[in-house]
Parts: sequence; C-alpha cells; structure tokens
Amino acid sequence: MIVYDGIYRLPNGSDQRRKPRSQWVYAWQVRIINLDLSQPTVKHIKPMVVAVNQTGSKPCLTSCAESIGKKISRDFSLDISRVLWVEQFPHNPKHWYVAEFKPKSSFGPDVSYHIRWRPIRPKEIDIINPFISEKGLS
Repeated sequence: MIVYDGIYRLPNGSDQRRKPRSQWVYAWQVRIINLDLSQPTVKHIKPMVVAVNQTGSKPCLTSCAESIGKKISRDFSLDISRVLWVEQFPHNPKHWYVAEFKPKSSFGPDVSYHIRWRPIRPKEIDIINPFISEKGLS
C-alpha cells in the first residue's frame, strides 16, 4: 500500500530565503510503500520501500538518500534497517539502484550512514513493480 506519494525539495543555499519552497531547484518524487499493509500474510525483512527519482529543474549532485534521507526517515518514523531504499539517478534514468546503509557515526539519537549503491535485484523489482510500474522500473 502506498502511504506517501509526493515531492520533497531541497533549497539551493542562496535560494532558500528568496524563493518559495515550491520553486526550490532540487526536488525528488518520493513514494513510500508499506508492504506489510498490502501483503499482511507475508513477513518482509524490509517491509518499507522508499522509491525516489529526481524531478527538480536542476540535477542534484547527491542522491536523495544522502541529502534528505534523514528528513524523510524522521517524517515517517522509518527504521532505516527495515527500509528498501530504491532510487533513480538523472545520469542513468532507465536503471534503479538500491541503497545499502551502514552506520558510520552517531551523536546522541542522530546516526550518520555510509551509503553504498548497487543495482536493483530481479526479486526486488517483482515485489515493488506493482506500486511503481508507471515510473518505468527496469
């Protein structure tokens, strides 16, 4: 079941105060899927899926996971160890990649992660394709 389908934006440092949020140049279409709600008889190792692709007027040099992943995780109370984070990059729009998060440091409740990317696996495609088929999952 899709629990969120919307746009997250990041300001370009100097634009933050001059432009309204809707005009910030860095933006990502974010879809959050709860597999447990759509398949309650199946136990998923990673029941939450975050599927992301850039939609801003200017390509961002970092991924959504690296730039605003913490904000998205906080906004939806996501346990990152139980999330399948799938992202498309502007330089390779026909392919999806999966983020593997490894904790690298923490300060109080705030944890920083090292993110390693790998191509999406066929079984992962099968699981999430019904929820994002219009986005062209390959």
